[in-house]
Amino acid sequence: MDARPNIEAVDDIFQEGKVVDGFVLGKEVHRGGMASLFSATKEGIDLPILLKIPRVGRDQPVESLIGFETELTILRALKSPYVPQYLGSGNMATRPYIAMERVGGHPLEDQIKEGKQFSIEEVIQIGADLAQAVQSLHSQDAIHLDIKPDNILIDEKGKLSLIDFGLSHHERFPDLLAEEMRKGIGSAPYIAPEQVFGIRSDYRSDIFSIGVILYELLTGQLPFGNPQTMSGLRKRMWAEAFPPRAIRKEIPRWLQEVVLRCLEARADDRYQSATQLRQALREPDTITLTERSERVAPVSLWESMKRWFSAAGYEPSPSPRPSKGNQNAPLIIAAIDTRQSDQELRERMQMTAKNVLLVYPEGRLVCLSTIASTPTFEGNQESQTASGIVRNHLVQLMEWAKPLKLPPERISYHVLEALDPATRIVEFAKDNEASLIIIGGSHKLPNKVAPWRTSMTKIVEEATCSVHIVRV
Repeated sequence: MDARPNIEAVDDIFQEGKVVDGFVLGKEVHRGGMASLFSATKEGIDLPILLKIPRVGRDQPVESLIGFETELTILRALKSPYVPQYLGSGNMATRPYIAMERVGGHPLEDQIKEGKQFSIEEVIQIGADLAQAVQSLHSQDAIHLDIKPDNILIDEKGKLSLIDFGLSHHERFPDLLAEEMRKGIGSAPYIAPEQVFGIRSDYRSDIFSIGVILYELLTGQLPFGNPQTMSGLRKRMWAEAFPPRAIRKEIPRWLQEVVLRCLEARADDRYQSATQLRQALREPDTITLTERSERVAPVSLWESMKRWFSAAGYEPSPSPRPSKGNQNAPLIIAAIDTRQSDQELRERMQMTAKNVLLVYPEGRLVCLSTIASTPTFEGNQESQTASGIVRNHLVQLMEWAKPLKLPPERISYHVLEALDPATRIVEFAKDNEASLIIIGGSHKLPNKVAPWRTSMTKIVEEATCSVHIVRV
């Protein structure tokens, strides 16, 4: 493309004492596999501040950028007392960061690792508060999908907060993670069976995760262990959790009923909302007890075999969504070849996208490009690494979209790795129920991008939505 912005290495930008967009960086408080966290201050903001920086460079997974973009999109859309307040963000090319409120408290995981035995009353309180926090997300069309003790903060007053939305899904935005990975992602002990299949649009997955946490707090054990293989993950589709009352006798029957219902393999058999779960924990007298509450021993071998055969044909339940899509808010895809430099085609595609979005003021634009592959052997420079290459393409997409002047909630950027770009774009459009694909068809492009013209023909033939070809 014509304008190639200067892209500075992330590690050179964010260091203690530097000032970035008015944020004065303090100490690095955490360095994880996907991101680094810095404390920060800024004049005019009285809240404690965290800056989250994606890990980019050698041996850093591309998923770090995908998770960063996902969290940025979702935090910007959420308003909840259970979620860090979004305070700002930087440009992907020059200053990629998310500024957010630094919420108080310590991870629930810390207490678990210390070997604390939680009282029944504490577990009920944590469960009810957690269900309320999760419902606040679901009511805003968001699903966390990585609820685990490490992502739950509890302060000295007992206030609970949810953090880390890098694996989350939002009904109103395309799912970058689903499109990039197409496999089950999450923390192995806590993900729901449908997540193992790559289903990320069912809010009842969060209810399963709450059930795992309740089980762990009550018994000190994980209901399905910590499997490291796909076959181990699939076991939760047919295996039954050991009854909590068989481990800890003082657990009330009604509470075992609640926990085991959350852990049902089929989402239709769980609580159908976090509000229902919270009500059950708050008002146990309203619970109808079933055979779940009576279990005191593992199921028989015969019953285990029946469950195994039943699970052999397992298919995730149709995913009810937090809200139904708005036909007046269509998803428009601009498929952009970041390798071409035809300025006239670029401007015509921008004008087409702008005109379509004028017709649909609630519509959203996805700027999308594909790359054949990322390097197996990475160099020392960021630009020679997989995550650096993806970042470069994201920056080019953002530069392409600048003249459109769209607010952040109406635009997103995706770089898909695919040997067959057309098939990948068609799949993306179908999975996200796109209404229109805009693609360039210049006859002045150099021969090296002939595959993109072939892709254009294939997209027209196979797309299930409308396709608009922009020619020059």
